Amino acid sequence: MKILTIIGSPRRKGNSYQAACQVEEEMKKRGDYEFEYLFLKDTDLQACRGCFNCVSRGIEFCPLKDDRQMIQNKMAEADGLVLVSPVYVMTVSALLKNFIDRVAYLCHRPAYHGKKALVLCTTGGVGGKETLDYMEKITEAWGYQVNGKCGLTTAPWPATPGLQKKNKKTLDKSVQRFDQFLKSAGKERSGKIKVKIMDYVSFRIFQTISREVREYMPADYQFYQGKEYYQPARIGLLTRAVTGILLKVIFFMMRDMGPGEEKN
Repeated sequence: MKILTIIGSPRRKGNSYQAACQVEEEMKKRGDYEFEYLFLKDTDLQACRGCFNCVSRGIEFCPLKDDRQMIQNKMAEADGLVLVSPVYVMTVSALLKNFIDRVAYLCHRPAYHGKKALVLCTTGGVGGKETLDYMEKITEAWGYQVNGKCGLTTAPWPATPGLQKKNKKTLDKSVQRFDQFLKSAGKERSGKIKVKIMDYVSFRIFQTISREVREYMPADYQFYQGKEYYQPARIGLLTRAVTGILLKVIFFMMRDMGPGEEKN
């Protein structure tokens, strides 16, 4: 299986890269994995202009022509993703944040359902949990199933034996889980997956809103039109029933969020 490792550090051989190499080493002990490394710092990835075209009209209307599509092609070709960032001031690096902004449309129209991911961060002391939670949320919004969260403490001085042991335990646990879920992916592809209630609720929210705002968000409308779910799936009667109830509550709470009357 092919794993793409995207590294958001501005340093090529820093703590984040070394941690990613440890993930590769442990994964290869468990199975036949092929790793490819992509350093965002070495790509031509211009800063997002905030035009909103990718979300509203479609990614083909993005005015920036650079390596963004190349990166996404590699993500599509790989079976799994390892997303890596150092913690900079309680969050991801600027390089990774810019990539996240450049593919903002994926949060509306996810493209990687059925694929697995591990998120990995390195921190000098604090911010690891917050950064991992953010990376997990974003990666899941893209469609990935996040099966490993690995936060390692890499202070700017030699680590104590106790910290080394703690980091090793954290990494091994994350790798084991990632490996298990990657190996189960083949079974999932052979049949329809079972959808969790909240995942189906999220899908239906986007689908319903896309119909209501089709004039303003034509790309979303075209994406969701005629879909039962993001991928072939088993959606049970209970899931459908509970979703119907929750949607009524959610849309009542969102009743003031829709388009208002345009001023002449």
